Amino acid sequence: MDTSRSEGSRTLKETERQLAIAAIPDVHGHAKGEHRAYSEERPLPYSARMLFLWFYHACRRGSPRFLMVSDHVNFLTFEDPGAINTLRRALKLALAGDIYGAAETAVVDVAHATIVSEALRRGMRFSIGAEVDNDPRSRPDVANIIDAMRPDGIVRSIHFVPIDHPEKGADWLWPFDNPEFAQLLDSVGAERLWELYTQRLFEDITTLPTHIVGHFYVAATFGAWPAPAKLEQYEDRLLEICKERGIAVEINLRFLYREGVEAEQRDAMLAAYTRLMRKASAAEVSLAIGSDAHSPKDQGNGFERIIDILRELDINEVVFPIGGRLAKVALRASREHIERAKRVDTPQPGTSIAGFSRAELGLPEIDEEEERRLAEQRARSVRDVGSKRRAGSPERVTKSPSEGSPETARGARSSPKRSSSAKPAKETPKEKSAPPPQPKASAAKPAAKPAAKATEKKPAAAVKKSAPAKPAAKKAAPAKKAAPVKKAAPVKKAAPAKKAAPAKKAAPAKKAAPAKKAAPAKKAAPVKKAAPAKKAAPAKKAAPAKKAAPVKKAAPAKKAAPVKKAAARPAAKPIAKKSVVKKTTTAKKTKRR
Repeated sequence: MDTSRSEGSRTLKETERQLAIAAIPDVHGHAKGEHRAYSEERPLPYSARMLFLWFYHACRRGSPRFLMVSDHVNFLTFEDPGAINTLRRALKLALAGDIYGAAETAVVDVAHATIVSEALRRGMRFSIGAEVDNDPRSRPDVANIIDAMRPDGIVRSIHFVPIDHPEKGADWLWPFDNPEFAQLLDSVGAERLWELYTQRLFEDITTLPTHIVGHFYVAATFGAWPAPAKLEQYEDRLLEICKERGIAVEINLRFLYREGVEAEQRDAMLAAYTRLMRKASAAEVSLAIGSDAHSPKDQGNGFERIIDILRELDINEVVFPIGGRLAKVALRASREHIERAKRVDTPQPGTSIAGFSRAELGLPEIDEEEERRLAEQRARSVRDVGSKRRAGSPERVTKSPSEGSPETARGARSSPKRSSSAKPAKETPKEKSAPPPQPKASAAKPAAKPAAKATEKKPAAAVKKSAPAKPAAKKAAPAKKAAPVKKAAPVKKAAPAKKAAPAKKAAPAKKAAPAKKAAPAKKAAPVKKAAPAKKAAPAKKAAPAKKAAPVKKAAPAKKAAPVKKAAARPAAKPIAKKSVVKKTTTAKKTKRR
């Protein structure tokens, strides 16, 4: 039992350790590789595919959960901001679950986008920064490129110091960490190198935008260490500036896996970084961890070793750049950390947000009774306004059907109360050819048509008389058909509309009548109008309709059968003339004979 418990606890601790390792943010990586000779290094443009696949490898492993790419400025090009914006759009699509959109945007396979999408949904996050140094090979517009990139974080570093070169002359910028120029260390010396290096570094981080100070011990890459006391002075000065400006210090772990590093040099580097981490923790300066990977396989490399040192020093938080700020990442969610994260300093009644009383700030005291009364009054006014709106506001009452939804418009057309609206008048031409089955709608629509046309043809005085002449129209209608008109006039409901059916049957009579005479056809036209007149108020305006009838339906009368037959009569006259001519010729012949 004891053995199984010990194995279980050991397994739990190992699992917790692996989770803490995966949670360490990697803030330093180079997607462009930079595995070239110094004289062959050239600007290399970003592409959305390059950056997407750089993050894809981390997603496939599941670590680091937080990863930032930060290439050197001498490799930046003016195409980089566009590629970075495209990548950010692809990552947003992947986070939203649009796998095909992410794959198309970043020009990658759907399988790659699927893995990245799943990792982003599990909580992995990626940032894009830049390692800014004093490389003389950088473009002259590199500052504009960095501004257009909108980097999440800037890692400030120094890779060149001015020296007196035996062949190149004075103020030659020496790449002191490049193995191709390591032999110059003998002529310059470690003390001089550290003096020049720290002087330029402290000047840059004091005056230039900086989020993280990169690999502080880079000057000792080939074992060039100054005196211990002098080195600690440089460390103290570094932490002093970082605390003043809110800058983090990077713990660069490339020396742990880089080829060609001797064991003695590795131990010296590890001891120096451990001392720096202890001092930073005591000075409350933030720490950042970077693998300085130049290949995807090195992402998060060396984190297994640094996690033990972090736990020994009781450091549980490191930073990760997001959107130009340093976000803190907890490596272990302890009880104290959770309580501190959940704690919210809410001001008590009678105090300000800063924690001072209102009297100390010179503000009048708050009368709780008055505050409560005002709150109740505001709530009551809000309820009153809500009740008025629910009961029906003037906007809702006066709103026309055309301004409302389709349902509102349909309801207005089918409602008998809104028969005088302008919208049914526009639909009357359709009803002439095929009247709808609903009597209410048909009754409402012809009502507006005669009024509208009467106003067009007649002067204003006639229009004014025809509008109020509703009772007169009722009397005129009985002259044609007294019984139906009397029922249709007082009753504007669906009941009289049923009696309009016989009037519709009178329409066929119109077709039969024109065949004989055109005059009856004109009389049949009013009969056709009598049908809609019974459906609505058109019967009221029957008198003006008689005068307008010939004008309105002059076109249909021409198109009718009588017009065609009228044209046929003149056609017969030439035939008669020919027959007369024949008779005259025969008469002449008889005379001659």
